[in-house]
Amino acid sequence: MATVPAPDPEAARNHVFHCRQYMDNALEALEKNEPGKAGEMLWGSVTQAFHAVAALHRRDVATHRSLKNFVIWIGDSTGDSSLRGDFEATEKFHNNFYDVTHTTEDVKDIIPTVNRLIERAFHLLPPEFLEDSPSRD
Repeated sequence: MATVPAPDPEAARNHVFHCRQYMDNALEALEKNEPGKAGEMLWGSVTQAFHAVAALHRRDVATHRSLKNFVIWIGDSTGDSSLRGDFEATEKFHNNFYDVTHTTEDVKDIIPTVNRLIERAFHLLPPEFLEDSPSRD
């Protein structure tokens, strides 16, 4: 019989920190006209936001597929019918790192979707997780 892991508040806080860090890195990469790197950082920001939620829901999202299934589950359980589509739109920018087909403008255009996804994930976290994310100076 498999054991269910306990909620991991420290992991959730770390994921929030990395979500924000990746977003900052994405914006810096855009300033340098590096769409491949920027798109990957935006994708990383989204994944970290949902990893934070997963850590509190005791869900294992160790693979890309399991993360996507988790996001679909959240969308279904919250009635957020657009969550899956927004996630899939952002997911395309993960591959842009390996084969840069999206331009800097394309990457800039996905930022509002990324921000919506992160906001929706953060809305599922207790407020103290957003205030107390660790700093790594």
